[in-house]
Amino acid sequence: MKSNSRIFAFLIMITLMSMGFTQDLRKLGYQAYLKQDKATWKSNVALATKTYQNTPSEENLFELALMEYGLINATMRDQDERLFDAYVDGLEERLEQLAESKKFKAEAKALLSSLYGYKIAYSPMKAMFYGVKSGTLLDEAIKLKPNSGLVLKMYAGKKYFTPEMWGGDKEEAAKAFAKSNAEFEKIGVEDNWMYLDNLAWLGVIQKQEGNPELAKATWEKAIALEPDFLWVSKGLLPGLE
Repeated sequence: MKSNSRIFAFLIMITLMSMGFTQDLRKLGYQAYLKQDKATWKSNVALATKTYQNTPSEENLFELALMEYGLINATMRDQDERLFDAYVDGLEERLEQLAESKKFKAEAKALLSSLYGYKIAYSPMKAMFYGVKSGTLLDEAIKLKPNSGLVLKMYAGKKYFTPEMWGGDKEEAAKAFAKSNAEFEKIGVEDNWMYLDNLAWLGVIQKQEGNPELAKATWEKAIALEPDFLWVSKGLLPGLE
């Protein structure tokens, strides 16, 4: 069985390398997010790495960074710091490189800001070093692309997870999650795991702010779009009962 799985993965890798389709990688990332499966994310990072090595364009480098970011995000679910440590330096290096590009400067700065937030989450003492850097990068990203769905998502996450005494604001986070999705909708939300993630967190805030019916409507929108979104259908929605 393991041998067959390796052969299948190899065939997918060859297909992606030969076709170079960004959308194929995003579909794989979307499925990994739905499964909440770190092993799948790791396989996807390997595929994205091979795709970039085969065709070293800025676009493929950005897709690799997005895939690595998805894996980093997945480590937070069970606080898998060992896996986080295995990938964080490579992602940081790629985002720093992309932050110097013309096309992906804003998105890279926003993702790098979020990555620093993850570093702080795993090691709170690092806030003294990364806190200001994270905020500065995000401010720069917003100035560059104030209507980017990705940039707005990173802003929303920072506002939600930052303590109020340091500038956190759940109401502002909710507005940013909603605005991020409005921008995503303008370009299409197919295979966009960040769009679903926004809906999940928006509902979480609505529930925390004493609006369970609003949270229910938000989460029902998410599973209407994606019935296999188990975090919502099996986790968050039943929690309203």
